[in-house]
Amino acid sequence: MTTPTDLEFLARLPAAWGFPPGTTIIPAEQGTNNQTFMLRQGGLRFVLRVSQTLSAAQVGAEHRILRWLRQAGLPFQVPEPVAAPSGDTVIETAAGPATVCRWIPGVRPDLTGQTALERFGRAAGLLGEAMRGVPPEDGLGDWRGDPLLAHPAVPHVGALCRQLRAAGISAERAARLDAVARRVGQEWSAGGGALPTQVIHGDLAAWNVLVDEDTGEVSGLLDFEFAGVGFLVQDVMAALFYSGALETRDWQLRTAAFLRGYASVRPLDAAEADALPRLLLARAVGSVLWRAGRWLNGEAQLGEVADRIRKLEDTTRWLDANGGKLRSLAAAGRYG
Repeated sequence: MTTPTDLEFLARLPAAWGFPPGTTIIPAEQGTNNQTFMLRQGGLRFVLRVSQTLSAAQVGAEHRILRWLRQAGLPFQVPEPVAAPSGDTVIETAAGPATVCRWIPGVRPDLTGQTALERFGRAAGLLGEAMRGVPPEDGLGDWRGDPLLAHPAVPHVGALCRQLRAAGISAERAARLDAVARRVGQEWSAGGGALPTQVIHGDLAAWNVLVDEDTGEVSGLLDFEFAGVGFLVQDVMAALFYSGALETRDWQLRTAAFLRGYASVRPLDAAEADALPRLLLARAVGSVLWRAGRWLNGEAQLGEVADRIRKLEDTTRWLDANGGKLRSLAAAGRYG
């Protein structure tokens, strides 16, 4: 929560970028990992972000990735950091590394229709192709690691489950988390074949997509703070997981639309198609453990952890019923 002292600090921060007095600063739509604000200077708009999870060096690596992508000829925009008078695009503050980016016009997409999902899929494919040349050393992390180690505050899932029970999570729910985590650990250790690897977005969710309000075309992709080395298909998995495409009765039509758009740029290979269900379950477990780690550190509420456990339970049931169909659909999507 932002305190009055924080507000006074934020009111002074735009001056570090040379913004004149009278520049307005208002809270923007925020996620859970940063404080984000809108700056207005006359008719110009900018986005101020104070990172809660990255170091200044990591934000600098993110900016190198963004610079690469802005030179890749993409048909949509990615954030463009603004340099301060010092020439720096990152300024360290007591609240975390601060950055200012130019505002990208657009609205959040309505992904209930197949056309929108196909456009999203194509944008994901284009982004993946553009990121192929990003040097691995510029990645902010490695998404190929054990999903049970998603957060350093959660070294052992069994111990976490005991802490969750003590905090009020039901014994049955904690036991299910433990069981699914064990399953994911076994599947991850067994592997699933060689998967194409490169720097990926890392959080290619619907809330990180902007579309043109009039045409519906993708106008921007946001939030590259989790960009790191990973399996390329992990971005496909995250996009499907968070798009809502798998949560309706017509999920096969909606998923096929996304995969069709993706395959128009780069079809999945056989190993990637086979790995999708396994990666979906690993992502759902990792989401619980990440939020639980933040809860253990006093940075999140227990209810947020409970919400993600419920999402994990829903995902597990869905995959038990439909994982084979998803694998077949992804394999068919290899051909566009």
